Amino acid sequence: MSRSKWLTLTALFLAAVCVMLISVRTPGAAAALAPPPDVTAPGDYVVLAWNDLGMHCYNRNFQDLAVLPPYSNLLVQVIRIDDPPQVVTAGITVTYLFTDNTYSVGKSNFWDYDQDLFGVDLPPNVGLTGKGMSGTMDLHGDHFVAEGIPLTEFRDSAPTTPYPYQVATIVVSDLGTGQELARTHPVAPVSTEMHCDNCHYDNGPGNPDIATGVVEQNILTLHDNENLGDYPPGHEGPLMGRRPILCAECHSSNALGLPGAGDVPSLSRAMHGKHKELVPDTLAGCYNCHPGPQTQCLRDAMYARGMDCIDCHGGMQAISENPNPWLNEPRCDSAGCHGAGYAQDQPLYRMSREHGGVFCEACHDSTHAIAPSTQPNDAIKFLGWQGHAGPLDTCTVCHASWPTGSGPHGRPAPTTPAFVLEPDRTSVHDPGEQVVYLHGLHNIGNVADTYNLTWSSSQGWATVAGAVVGGDPFALPGSVLLQPDQSAVLTVTVDIPASSAVRGLHDTTTITAASTVSPTLIGHVTDVTRVVWMRIYLPLVVRNW
Repeated sequence: MSRSKWLTLTALFLAAVCVMLISVRTPGAAAALAPPPDVTAPGDYVVLAWNDLGMHCYNRNFQDLAVLPPYSNLLVQVIRIDDPPQVVTAGITVTYLFTDNTYSVGKSNFWDYDQDLFGVDLPPNVGLTGKGMSGTMDLHGDHFVAEGIPLTEFRDSAPTTPYPYQVATIVVSDLGTGQELARTHPVAPVSTEMHCDNCHYDNGPGNPDIATGVVEQNILTLHDNENLGDYPPGHEGPLMGRRPILCAECHSSNALGLPGAGDVPSLSRAMHGKHKELVPDTLAGCYNCHPGPQTQCLRDAMYARGMDCIDCHGGMQAISENPNPWLNEPRCDSAGCHGAGYAQDQPLYRMSREHGGVFCEACHDSTHAIAPSTQPNDAIKFLGWQGHAGPLDTCTVCHASWPTGSGPHGRPAPTTPAFVLEPDRTSVHDPGEQVVYLHGLHNIGNVADTYNLTWSSSQGWATVAGAVVGGDPFALPGSVLLQPDQSAVLTVTVDIPASSAVRGLHDTTTITAASTVSPTLIGHVTDVTRVVWMRIYLPLVVRNW
């Protein structure tokens, strides 16, 4: 290639480099203010999910007797984020799964005895309601339910190690497109920690002179010895000869929805009445039968404040006298608890709704796990919703913007100051030019706030002025009052001196805004104006190639 061609190509390359290095960047209008990270655009969805009981216990071994089968429940409400939020039931599907608990057969022998106990021959890993370890939730009015999931306390990754606080995944999808709209991770608590073995071991204090080698058989033998002549019609004969025995065959159980037989007392009444003189009215006493010193199913905010089972339910005697156990339970709105300001609209907390028709458990979590819980897994869903543990108290999880009216239980909306000041700017100019930068100050809190505004210019070339959008101008330094969601435009004008002496210099203009509602809430925005040192103009040489 000729020397002239090389010179021409070199000149073109240098010209391109110079343009990239010292080209003028003219600032445009202020960029649109980005929404704060805790505010979601209207039209998005959030899925609230929970287990209704706070703990489900089931028998570790069904060979001899059954108190409860594997039977866990998950409930969901889907909210479209808006003002006001909308509970959504149409045009969506809701599914559940357990990523580390995909099967139950082999972790429990329930499927070996389902026919004897419940009269059904279930497919492997399918529960009494037909639900499996994953699947689609059923619409029940304003919410979705997966009832009777045959969940065990054992993960796939550790199938012999109890893990009571199993984490589910709930996914909401568009019915038409299949696009995922929202997901969350509630806990489905489950445990086999029922310590009949504390008293009913061979020749133990619960069954002296009875030693079958199996705790459950010791219990059935004792039951036969004490009650064989009183078994109701249709249920005659020793229990030991009819194993496995479902306790609710004779003793009614509201937990299972079974009526029992004859005038036999309910299972709750029989158990608490039989043991009321033997088991102390303490948390440790309750943990003899309910899960348990290892599981610690009572893990809620009230427990953290020093309360236990007896504070709400009473002692063994009181519970044995409950005429309708499971359906007649302590109420949040009783005079001795939270009072009428926290009224339940149903007899049970777990069935009640309040703010916007949302279930109480959706925001506060399950019975015995009312947030904040002592178990880390219970906090996972709250962290995903609002960045901190429960209860759900960040309005913008469901509201598109901060509400101003009263919230749950008539409480005022929380006062939350917040603002955005942006964007930073940088540009390059010649001496004698004027540069204008625009910035937005946006009150994204839910309270009116006055912002103290100051500014500085490192070269003294800048002036700054402000104006409320749709309102009056104001001077800086100074202050401006902005209502929630109101904005102001801050205009920075930089006049570069028309002198070659300023070439190579730069001016840094900084504006600082400080909230008066929360003085530690401070924001800054910076403009950097550079003056070019020189511009290189190269001739374009055209030759015959």
